[in-house]
Amino acid sequence: MEPILDETSLLPCNTWKPSVRIRSLALTLQSLDALGVSPVLRSVRDAPDLDIGAGRGLRGWCFDHTTDRDAGRLVANRLGKQPFIDGAGGLLALAEGARAIEAKAHGITVLGLAVAALNECPSVALGRAAYPEGNRVLAVTLTCLDETGEYAETVTIPHLVTPDDVTKCSGWIVERIDRDITNGDRLLLRAVEVFPFLRFGARARSQIRDTIGSEPVFRQLIRHLRALNHGARDWNLNTPFVPAGAVTWSSESNATLSHGKYGPMRDFPVPDGFAFDRWSRHTKLSNGVRLYFREVRMEEGPVVLIGYFGAHLPTVEFPN
Repeated sequence: MEPILDETSLLPCNTWKPSVRIRSLALTLQSLDALGVSPVLRSVRDAPDLDIGAGRGLRGWCFDHTTDRDAGRLVANRLGKQPFIDGAGGLLALAEGARAIEAKAHGITVLGLAVAALNECPSVALGRAAYPEGNRVLAVTLTCLDETGEYAETVTIPHLVTPDDVTKCSGWIVERIDRDITNGDRLLLRAVEVFPFLRFGARARSQIRDTIGSEPVFRQLIRHLRALNHGARDWNLNTPFVPAGAVTWSSESNATLSHGKYGPMRDFPVPDGFAFDRWSRHTKLSNGVRLYFREVRMEEGPVVLIGYFGAHLPTVEFPN
């Protein structure tokens, strides 16, 4: 899932200063990054140069002395990257396929918002006084023409101006991110973006890669990984680690960990760069499946290691 810039927001605004609009856009993109949305910004080709104030476009205002340096560079770095929305071979042409599509929002014809509606992506916009307070969703009308005739539909998508808008639409966004994770290979491919606080050991990677996505526990796996990821993100100093959300987890008994046979069964490979330790903590999925994890505080921040995803292992209490 990639955020789409609403090109209709690239207009001058007497209420929002360009520097404030750019900072808000940067913070909104960072909030989307934190949810696991791809860290890009898709736009029409001329988006960097459309006048947003004083005859200057985003390209100029991102480097203006009145604009927060980090915010300006984040937005500038994501602008102008291909593929663009418009043009031959652009994202709109790909989404149209054999159809011809006209899209309207805000009462005018739109291109970026058409792609957002067709692909169910969030749209982001520069703040404008024209947007009513709390306007977090936008209806896009698609008029389609194909070999069967003409038809129309209306698609509602998030329309995000501030980080608070992202928070309020986070359920919709996360649902579509998870929908895009169709199997274990795809999960591992997206892990850096979707689960930035997790690190996977070799055995866990192999076990996850073997999943095809139709297993009853696959969606549970995504939910448990997200709970561990968010637990690491929110883990404060001098407090015990707790996975976020309503996932059940526990630790192995000392009797099992020290057992001559059952203990070594928990000696899973650790991710590169981390010290060996016998794995104990694990979340509990249905059908006896377990996900072993270990929380670690590093100098650059907390992470959670993932060591094993598979069938329940025998213990002293339950040897079979």
